[in-house]
Amino acid sequence: MSYSALIQAQRDHFASGAMAGEKSRRDALRRLLNGVEENERELLDALREDLGKGEMEAFTSEIQMTATECRYALKHLGSWMKPQRRGVPMLARPGRAVVARAPCGVVLILGPWNYPLQLLLTPLVSALAGGNHAVLKPAELAPRTADAVARIIGAAFDPTEVAVARGGPEVAEALLEERYDHVFFTGSTSTGRKVAAAAARHLTPVTLELGGKCPVLVFGGDEAATARLKDSLDVVARRIAWGKFLNAGQTCVAPDHVLVDRRLHDPLVEALGRAFKSFEGGEYARLVNRRHFDRVMAFLGDGRIASGGASDPERLHLEPTVLTGVAADSPAMRDEIFGPVLPVLSCDSLDDALDLVRARPDPLAVYVFSRDDRVAEKVAAATRSGGLCVNDTVVQIIGMELPFGGVGDSGMGRYRGKAGFDTFTRERVVLRRSLWPDLPFRYPSPKQTLAAFKKLPRFLRGG
Repeated sequence: MSYSALIQAQRDHFASGAMAGEKSRRDALRRLLNGVEENERELLDALREDLGKGEMEAFTSEIQMTATECRYALKHLGSWMKPQRRGVPMLARPGRAVVARAPCGVVLILGPWNYPLQLLLTPLVSALAGGNHAVLKPAELAPRTADAVARIIGAAFDPTEVAVARGGPEVAEALLEERYDHVFFTGSTSTGRKVAAAAARHLTPVTLELGGKCPVLVFGGDEAATARLKDSLDVVARRIAWGKFLNAGQTCVAPDHVLVDRRLHDPLVEALGRAFKSFEGGEYARLVNRRHFDRVMAFLGDGRIASGGASDPERLHLEPTVLTGVAADSPAMRDEIFGPVLPVLSCDSLDDALDLVRARPDPLAVYVFSRDDRVAEKVAAATRSGGLCVNDTVVQIIGMELPFGGVGDSGMGRYRGKAGFDTFTRERVVLRRSLWPDLPFRYPSPKQTLAAFKKLPRFLRGG
């Protein structure tokens, strides 16, 4: 299938200036916000059917985050769009210069299945705030949510403004044959490479929000700091377990594995078991499909089950599971788990743990728990990641003031709040001058020599 006609229609609409002004962008953002809020019940039902998400988790992590992004953009759009004054070179004086943020044009947004509403529509918020037109490709593994999104977008927007393309990988491939002004992709690293390669054919800029094995490091430092951290292990365990529990571990910034001081290994494993046990009775998502369920279940053979491990293949449920005795070169430590399995590995020193982190591709997030600031500073200096969170997990991606994105294999580019507006716009210098005065020394002349030029005052020469 060719999407050329759709893309061209959006280009024509963009060229008309339909989204150039602040008023039209605010109108588009309000239409999106109203569509999400007015269809809350349909979206909650769709997220439960697709991923088994309970109402509370679906609302807070999907609907509320999308609505919050919309409201934040509406609140700050005027200041984001305001051109910034800049100085002008002497040769251009008298004159005025500004740096404005110009829309990219027509953008493609490819969404993932794990947060099929939020991770598709929050980039759209940034795209609309930036004055763009967009084509959305929802994840085919969350079909009910994709249906709901298509209906909401169809009711709120003309296809020349925002269009939804439904289907599997073949639709994504067909979409990527077209030329866009920006491509935004959230998904696996392997697919991200394919997206980047396809976009490169048209020299199209990309934002890639990928994954990675996000490590958790639990180290006290000296004996006194280690003793203090040991007294806090129940809090440490709850915060790690909470980050792993969300969406059954199917979160790109979920704690993937824990590297812990050998002296704290056993009490931390026990505390993690208690933490997961305390979550029982709460709403708990399922794994997305049988193939993914079987893949995650295979990791259980890479170590000893310290807690959890119960599964229900028919319902695609796997109890949050803590693994110990996991080898550093096992599949559970090579591949991103993306499920409710948490390997815990003991390390003799923080340096040993850092060696393990650096031996793997740069993750989307690094988590460190310590009562010693020097430990956190050492981890920050010795690692690369999209984000670093000290004494908590996942919360670093929530705030609208905090840009979100990866580095290396975990992605490129940032979004959320102002960072998203910047992603979907380009700096454009606008310099204005009068036709008077018009200094003659800038123009070619038989009398123009380097020696004569150097005799001019430095401020006239421009440096």
